[in-house]
Amino acid sequence: MRKAQFAAVFSLAFFALAGGCLTIAGHGFTTSSKRGHWSVFVPAPQAYVMAAIMFVLSLLGVVWLLQQARAPHRVWLMAAAGYAGTAFLLTRAWAHWLH
Repeated sequence: MRKAQFAAVFSLAFFALAGGCLTIAGHGFTTSSKRGHWSVFVPAPQAYVMAAIMFVLSLLGVVWLLQQARAPHRVWLMAAAGYAGTAFLLTRAWAHWLH
């Protein structure tokens, strides 16, 4: 069960990070009704709140993973740098691809 927990939290952290980066890169996101009859574009100011929520969710997952691994402080620093770098690169790549 422990491997499944790690895989689930890692997936949550990764996809929340990807969603936050995609929201920022696209300067918003589109949402639709349950049946898909209509859609609404959520512009940048409101979408950035959603991106912030997704980044916090992702960071909570990463912190849990590091705590469970009993990582030393230098690993926490490397993880923080890697997280920030990944977020920056994903956002830049998707911004270039979307526009």
